[in-house]
Amino acid sequence: MKKTTFIGKLLYRLNAVFALLLLLSLVLPYIPPKNFPYASLLSLAVSPLIFINCLFLIYWIVTIKKSFLLSTAVLILAYFSFNTFYKFSSETETSQHEHKLSVLSYNVRLFNAYEKEDNNSQKFITKLISEENPDVICFQEYYRETEITLEGYPHRYIHFKNDKVHFGHAIFSKYPLVYEGAFDFPQTLNNTLYANVVKGGDTLRLYNVHLKSMSVQPTVDYLQQENKTKLFKRMTSAFEKQQEQVEAILKHKEQSPHPVVVAGDFNNTAFSYIYRKMQKGMKDAYVESGYGLGTTFKFDSYPMRIDYIFTSEMVDVLEFKTKEETFSDHYPIKATVGWDSN
Repeated sequence: MKKTTFIGKLLYRLNAVFALLLLLSLVLPYIPPKNFPYASLLSLAVSPLIFINCLFLIYWIVTIKKSFLLSTAVLILAYFSFNTFYKFSSETETSQHEHKLSVLSYNVRLFNAYEKEDNNSQKFITKLISEENPDVICFQEYYRETEITLEGYPHRYIHFKNDKVHFGHAIFSKYPLVYEGAFDFPQTLNNTLYANVVKGGDTLRLYNVHLKSMSVQPTVDYLQQENKTKLFKRMTSAFEKQQEQVEAILKHKEQSPHPVVVAGDFNNTAFSYIYRKMQKGMKDAYVESGYGLGTTFKFDSYPMRIDYIFTSEMVDVLEFKTKEETFSDHYPIKATVGWDSN
């Protein structure tokens, strides 16, 4: 038998380190940011750890080494512990339901209002809505001075935290909206709207979510140039705020007498405590009927999924898609759901 080379031994040791880090990361979704804020930072590294372990797996298979078993075992554990992080096929539900509703969620980044060059955000939005024809649209970071015209959506709820804030959030709907409201989270510009959508004599509760952002530019250069102490403090503070906001949303959601759809920008990954808390007892539309990585945001070209659509257990996800075109730093996502009256 051919002996393992020095390079081979070194690579295996590195593999073991990254496999152990990924294994340890399995507990991160259970650690509240308020208790261990720096643990939340580690959740951002889970996706790269998965990628690195995949590279090791491929390398050992190509070189025909049994060492591939290490990363294989850890990746299998991660796949089932973190829920699906890659969908190999899109599952479309064809069963019949009394009620169906399609929801599109999109962080529009103020429609690029502060971009130096002219942008075609209005044209893009018009084209997007024309092609997808959703029943309900949830916009995050909706710019106050934007004059957007959407034909066929007579019902809308647009909310700004106060007169000094230039952006808020919006819900556009083909169907009546009642019981509208907003959380107006303290010490942050982020917000969450809620409204009941009335369709066909039945009602569905909708939440348009935008959790506290980490206030960092999505580039490696920015992270390298920033003061690390201040940067980490700002990011951990954001995770703590997210926990408070999610707890408020969940408390409100528990009182809903209707099936619920939660859509929006969570500013956190599917490997986090924030995701686990919101997803508990609900269906993730991407997991139910998505395809591929489900990328909704890119950090210096690195794919991330931080925008979600969740539904109550009684609501079936009939279809889910991520649009691969955007003028924003986020990608639009859309889910079609179905449910029956009680």
